[in-house]
Amino acid sequence: MRAPIPTLFICGFLLHACNDQGGTVNAQAPVGGNAPHWKEGADYTVLERVRFMDNTGFQQPAEAFSALIPKGWRHEGGVVWKSLQECRGDMVGAQVRITSPDGAIRFESLPSHTWQSASDPMMLQMLQMQASQGGCDVGGPMSAEDYLRQVLVPNVLQGASVVAVEPNPEAERLLVEQASAFQASAQRYGGQADVRASAITARIKWSDGTEGIVLLSVRNVISSMMNQYTGEWQQMSMSSATERSWVRFPTARRDEAERFLTNLKSSFRTNPAWKQAIDNYFTELGRQQDRVHHERMAAIDQQTQQMTAAHNQRMADIQAQGAANTARHNERMATMDNSMRSWEQQQAAQDRQHTQFVQTIREVETYRDGTGTVELSSGYEQAWSRGDGTYILSNKPGFDPSSVFQDQNWQQMQLVR
Repeated sequence: MRAPIPTLFICGFLLHACNDQGGTVNAQAPVGGNAPHWKEGADYTVLERVRFMDNTGFQQPAEAFSALIPKGWRHEGGVVWKSLQECRGDMVGAQVRITSPDGAIRFESLPSHTWQSASDPMMLQMLQMQASQGGCDVGGPMSAEDYLRQVLVPNVLQGASVVAVEPNPEAERLLVEQASAFQASAQRYGGQADVRASAITARIKWSDGTEGIVLLSVRNVISSMMNQYTGEWQQMSMSSATERSWVRFPTARRDEAERFLTNLKSSFRTNPAWKQAIDNYFTELGRQQDRVHHERMAAIDQQTQQMTAAHNQRMADIQAQGAANTARHNERMATMDNSMRSWEQQQAAQDRQHTQFVQTIREVETYRDGTGTVELSSGYEQAWSRGDGTYILSNKPGFDPSSVFQDQNWQQMQLVR
């Protein structure tokens, strides 16, 4: 993954201030002046936008999403694809890990987890067979808190205990809105779908004394329709944990971890061009499923083979387009990159669900500079922007990066009330 442009620019500009042993950048006072010795991380915080890639879904890597993290923090991960033979609900996901320079604060986000169940014994047996071959897990609907206590803590967050759980009604409402496609699909086949969603922010603690904040959301879609063979009504449920992320930190650094999580979630941006391409892919996949729906009900295995063959043929057709297709792709990627940069500066849109999670942790404040507005963690009295996606936050009276770094591109941002 290529380094974000702001990182390269700032590190080059501040090379003389780098500390070889600790990696800490210290801003020096101007020669001959009486200004204090400012220390990055203690007196001010630099936030950089990092970009996470989809290296599998396109002929060349494409930017999928981005977020602001403190300068010098390590990050890894991106978009993860599964094959058509695996759980279709988890076919495209994101896995991210971010850590502070000393490793004391650690953030992780896992791909979605989907499971399903059925009231009909034969259908349930078929789902269990699919699960044994790499398909979706089998299980009934559950709430986000149940998933936290029964699945995430024992299987992923081993040794942790739940201290407090707070619901997030706004995130739940957004989950229900996003499930409208399931309801429309059930109606097309003469059935109905009931959507049950829950979202929580939980506080946890490990036996070693470290603490954690967990963000978790679960959507259950329960479909009822008539069995075309028996004439009886049956139910099928599909559940998905769409948000599975947490940050772990020492108790003494709780405030720093909360600020980091607030900035990360409030600055999360999905690349609209990448999302549109993914949506188009699944729309076409859905059309193929509609055409073979009745055959699928009669023989799931046969339908899966047909879908796999169609997918392989589609991949072969894309590759067969050759050099001409590659040229068009590169042109689209260049256009996408330009649109993404402009879109970020204007702050035209943001992921509402990520923002809603922030409200249960720490408030954010909106600042304005010459390029537009940005949401940053509250608790700072001053904020500066360099106009290239890099920000500095500070509570130290008299701190001014334009004089500290001898760089007049730093401009103080205005708080939007």
